[in-house]
Amino acid sequence: MNRRIVKFVVPVAFVVSVIIAIMVYISIHNNKEAAISLDYTDLQGLEYSNESQSYWNTDGALDVAAAENGYYYVTTENMLVYFDIETKDVVPVCAKPECLHDTYDCNAYLGQLYVFDSIYYYNGYVYYMPVNNGMAELCRMDASGSSREIVGQLLPSEATSAIHLAFNGDYAYAYNFTSHISSEEEFTEELVELSLKDGTRNIVYSVTGKGLAVKNVKSFGDKVFFIVQESENFMDKNKMQVRSRGLYSYSHDNGVNVVSENNINDYYILPDEQKLYYYVTGEGLYVSDISSETSQNIYASTKEVDMCSVSSDGRYIYLSNAKYAFYVYGKEQWNKLRYIVLDKDGNVVNDIKCDYALELYFGDERFLFCRGMGQDQLMYIDKKDIENASEWNEIFNGGIDLINWSKK
Repeated sequence: MNRRIVKFVVPVAFVVSVIIAIMVYISIHNNKEAAISLDYTDLQGLEYSNESQSYWNTDGALDVAAAENGYYYVTTENMLVYFDIETKDVVPVCAKPECLHDTYDCNAYLGQLYVFDSIYYYNGYVYYMPVNNGMAELCRMDASGSSREIVGQLLPSEATSAIHLAFNGDYAYAYNFTSHISSEEEFTEELVELSLKDGTRNIVYSVTGKGLAVKNVKSFGDKVFFIVQESENFMDKNKMQVRSRGLYSYSHDNGVNVVSENNINDYYILPDEQKLYYYVTGEGLYVSDISSETSQNIYASTKEVDMCSVSSDGRYIYLSNAKYAFYVYGKEQWNKLRYIVLDKDGNVVNDIKCDYALELYFGDERFLFCRGMGQDQLMYIDKKDIENASEWNEIFNGGIDLINWSKK
């Protein structure tokens, strides 16, 4: 069973692709002079917390999750494994006595129907989303994989990788981040809040239209932030014009508010430093000082780094150009993927190429991740020397097959 989704469509003709790429580039840069306007109200008073793991790339696969001493990963065989940082061992997440991990009764096996490319570790538990009768449910698993329970229902799903989660306090937040961005039919996109205590489900935000998506949901302090993206197909539907309607916030006390209506593609907040970093398509990376309510552009966009995902490990700011490369370059994107490591003033510390990568994950304060072209080829860079790092290391190369685990 192939759990990967197609992330781009090959252009039908070289000339057409060039014309469309130019159109996208021009449309993006038409907003070059736009003033950046922010409502700082919901950005003030945030207390730092990284338990929600908002440092991962929320616009791509989320099949890696950080734990205290290692990382959980879902293989292409739907198997949950654990990578130990110290020993570099990869083991099935199964504490069943005398289990040889060579049948589908193994606790490490997640099943055939679940939301692919999604695994989360939050407050000592692993979370994933099995699909039951067309509905994605939230499943909570203990860290060893020995016990599981269904918390509640989330969103309709066909077992694709379209649903992502974010966590804040005693709640999980689910959203469909990609299914309808190229559709010409109207859909209602929702941000769903699910209580981790009793499974109560609540729709906290909804928007109806064509080519819309709720994206980049992240948790900082007592608030959840998100972006609403809209897209418009060009002549042959091989390329899209993509724009953000802005950055929004949600809290139980104040509901949903607009932080900015600018074309913010992605963002990251450092509450301890009272700083908001955000990437405006066609302009570059901005930093806003929340205390003084001032903003400045600290990294200008370029042709190949024009629509970036943003993350931070608290020390450096990380940019990934994967989304822009997929939208604009299509088939030609494979040798253009990169991580750009910046200091907090926007100076380039390192430019790490990720040629032929399938996913750029970001990572926590320990490792930076990507997935290579090979089956289950999860790659990492140790951040101890991130300023000079360039070579990717393999966690494992070649598929991990549950049935054949004991034969390896």
